[in-house]
Amino acid sequence: MGGARGRRADNVALQGAQLASRRAARHGTRLIRALRAHPHRVAAGLLAAFVFAYLWPVLVGGNVLSPASNLWGVPPWSALRPASGIRFYNPLLSDFSTSYYPWDVLARRFISSGTFPAWNPYVLAGTPFFANLGVGWLGPFNLLLWVLPLGFGLGAVAALKLWVAAFGTYLLARELRLGMLPALVAAVSFALCAFNLVWLSHAHVSVAAWLPWLVLLAERIVRRGGRREGVALAVVVALALAGGHPGTQVHALSGMLLYALVRSATVGGIPWRTRLRRLMLISTGTLVGALCMAVVLVPGTLAAAGTIGAAVRHNGGPEALTGHLMPRSVLRTALFPDWWGRPSETLLAGPVNYNERTFYAGGVALLLAAVALVSRGGWRRKAPLLPFVALGIAVPLHAPVIRELVIRLPGFSSVQDQRLLLWFMFAVAILSAFGLQALLDAPRRQTHAWAVVGAGALAGAAAIATLHLAPGDAARALSHLGNRFAGLTPSAVALASVLRWLLLVVAVGGALLLLRARPRRAWIGGGAIALAAALDMLAFAHAYQPMGPASIVLPPRTAAIAFLQRHAADGRIAGIRGALMNDYSAVYGLQDVRGHDAPQPSPRFFHLWQLITPEQSEIQGLDVGGLSPTGLKVLGLLGARYLITEANAELPRGMAPNSVGYAYRGPEATVLDDRLAVPRAFVAKRIAVTSDERRELATAAAPGFDARWDAIVPHSALRRIAVPAAAGRGVVRVTAEQDARVTLEAQLARRSLVVLDDAWAPGWSVSVDGRPARALRTDIVMRGVVVPTGRHRIVWTYEVPGLRIGALLSLLGVLGLAAWAGVLLVQSTRARLERLRP
Repeated sequence: MGGARGRRADNVALQGAQLASRRAARHGTRLIRALRAHPHRVAAGLLAAFVFAYLWPVLVGGNVLSPASNLWGVPPWSALRPASGIRFYNPLLSDFSTSYYPWDVLARRFISSGTFPAWNPYVLAGTPFFANLGVGWLGPFNLLLWVLPLGFGLGAVAALKLWVAAFGTYLLARELRLGMLPALVAAVSFALCAFNLVWLSHAHVSVAAWLPWLVLLAERIVRRGGRREGVALAVVVALALAGGHPGTQVHALSGMLLYALVRSATVGGIPWRTRLRRLMLISTGTLVGALCMAVVLVPGTLAAAGTIGAAVRHNGGPEALTGHLMPRSVLRTALFPDWWGRPSETLLAGPVNYNERTFYAGGVALLLAAVALVSRGGWRRKAPLLPFVALGIAVPLHAPVIRELVIRLPGFSSVQDQRLLLWFMFAVAILSAFGLQALLDAPRRQTHAWAVVGAGALAGAAAIATLHLAPGDAARALSHLGNRFAGLTPSAVALASVLRWLLLVVAVGGALLLLRARPRRAWIGGGAIALAAALDMLAFAHAYQPMGPASIVLPPRTAAIAFLQRHAADGRIAGIRGALMNDYSAVYGLQDVRGHDAPQPSPRFFHLWQLITPEQSEIQGLDVGGLSPTGLKVLGLLGARYLITEANAELPRGMAPNSVGYAYRGPEATVLDDRLAVPRAFVAKRIAVTSDERRELATAAAPGFDARWDAIVPHSALRRIAVPAAAGRGVVRVTAEQDARVTLEAQLARRSLVVLDDAWAPGWSVSVDGRPARALRTDIVMRGVVVPTGRHRIVWTYEVPGLRIGALLSLLGVLGLAAWAGVLLVQSTRARLERLRP
């Protein structure tokens, strides 16, 4: 009886297993059919899932993607810093809080109020805003940011950037006749490569995400000659140029053109005249796309001309200026990205700013790329990627001759060419697809692959041999593998990075064995490699970009900030030693005299600032290093009424009596009152005429000069304007103000110079009682106008230089693009009708 029951139970179990097997087979068949019928849709979904796996804390977890937690290191937040804040800290990404986040907040404020964002009054005593290319006004990613809630929008925009980069890379790999799994490996490797990870919160990735699409369209045009692709190329070029980072735009567009040139030389079976015509089509698409974005490019180019930032970037950029060139040893980050630690783990033991120059595109991707380079076949398709690898290493590491030749090319002399390592990581990602495809095509021909795996293992062993390990470093390294804040010693962190690499080498070796054991089901081994590549990139990206509660990653308004907001009408502010980071004050509606709005400020403004902080660097945001009598006077000239510094700060010594006092003293900060600050508008009682900038600066620093009623004008202005000889008499006040328009009412007892203590810039014009008047640069960087006796209405108006001609060129570009697309549509319709005729 018991035996019969046992047999029935076995039969039931067998039938259940068979039913489950049939169901699995049906589901598997459906999946295979879906892959065959809609592979791109499936890939798009998988890549979306990959991006979600990285960004889920901000997409559905309620956190905010923001590196602004570095603000906890300066007043008025440092005294209030929560213990958990260190887990969301990455000082390398400080540009987010001193540039991009304040710009986003300000742009949203202008757009929501229906105000054209011509001028930014909140930094540098006023500076061009629409001409700030870093904002990316028309970028497709930022368009989401203008309408979504800001906290969620930051994460959604980052997710869209990564997905666009990943899916474009996937499509490019498929266009190169590579399979789905290899294309997915390339996609995940490029999406979270070091360049895209470091600059995810910045404008750089808004441009870099379009690089695969640019190369994809260039490949199609060179190989197929499709005219529709020419229109698509123009659109993608326009989207890339709208992204907001000029340096990456130069690298992305030049990379596309380089690929097109090399690919046109390697593609077979096409006459040379046809190749030239296709290259001309690529050039035409690029020019039309650039023309469409002239409305932002022309104002941005004009605003940058002659600024400190433009001078710094000429022929080498900040690294050449400061000597912070990357040593050749930084190339090891292609294998061991955390060799010197990471700023998100509070450890940086390597060269200055090396983490920005990490070459990592994935350990699995690098091994597969090496397989591609030692494998036969496909060299016509692989060859165009080799210059990307070579130049992506040689230029960032300042190889002799090569770098000098590159930086003399148009555009390259004005950007940071160390960031050309983007080319290297892009090429590694695409080559990794070739490497995996070679393994899938011949799963048992693994001689070259095992040689690469062996070389990878030897590289790891050699790296360990170079380390000077102390007792306990091995245990600390193992701890660091599971906890990024554990084992934080340089040697232990380096060892942990090597161990991660060796784990990836072992994973690839295991996948090779799986391919050999199941050659007819090579997709299993290929899937294992693809999964390892995805996990590799997710582990590399983990916690580098801070994602935390808004209360931590976006420090709150403090009592000191509330005080400054209540007194915002009294004058501008400035922070001492980084307090209330430059530009971030705009988030609270506070007008600052500091700024980090590259390429601004003007040389005059910068030289004036050096009277405040003589050691001020051209590549850093303006800062008040400490207070001196001259510095206090110059801050007053710029209208800085309130100076914020650390709590319990004492009044600076050596100041003139009654020149500075306390305005606020709290547990988190001290606010000083600069009593030498000039009012927003005043009538000059004395005028000093100087012959050149050097004398202007000397006059401003002279003991007898008081900016509250004295004014400085250049001698060159006397040829156009009769400056009053007698002391001015009267009163003036600001009666109305919009973004690009300031209205004053003046009652003057005699003809006088009326000074508006706002920054001078090309584009400002002035009228008196509705009649145009001559604007006068006053007090080195401010502006003034000579007004006759009596009661008068003075209106200052700003028009963005180059906006009209840029808008006209963009209109021509859009019309040309529409006409081009229309002609192709008509031709396509005629061709279909011809085929339908009997």
